[in-house]
Amino acid sequence: MDLKELGQKIRQARERRGLSQEEFADLVKKDQTAISEYENGKRKIAAAELPNFSEVLRVPIAYFFGEEINADELDKLLLKEFHQLPEKSKVDAIEMLRILVKVAKTGI
Repeated sequence: MDLKELGQKIRQARERRGLSQEEFADLVKKDQTAISEYENGKRKIAAAELPNFSEVLRVPIAYFFGEEINADELDKLLLKEFHQLPEKSKVDAIEMLRILVKVAKTGI
């Protein structure tokens, strides 16, 4: 994978999380210029940084290498996030997922 492709993947994951470059930069202890250069394929990313990027962006490391996320990995990611919720929020999260499923199925 070339730097541009990797940068696009970082940008897509960052945008899915609703983070600006500046917010993401703060979370990964970089400056906004570095993030912009990563996303535009103008700067190499040290392999040692990928686990941190992966955690902040909530994607498996394999995501950066173009591998599809399989159903088992998706289940693990969902459960990981779910377990981080306070107990009283878990019921609400389940209800929201039910609504999302209904919307996805009906296209509402």
